[in-house]
Amino acid sequence: MKRIFDVVMALLLLCFLALPMAIVTIIIKMTSKGHVLHWSDRVGFNNTSFKMPKFRT
Repeated sequence: MKRIFDVVMALLLLCFLALPMAIVTIIIKMTSKGHVLHWSDRVGFNNTSFKMPKFRT
């Protein structure tokens, strides 16, 4: 049941945040050169590393 709740909430948030993320992407692309996203190395559960995308600011 928790897994279903997590997936549904993630999809709802993705739908809700898609437009603001698209606007930020367009603004970054218009005002600066280079890539829109920066991939940052992070440490997660059990000290496993993963790459997390972040908007360039």
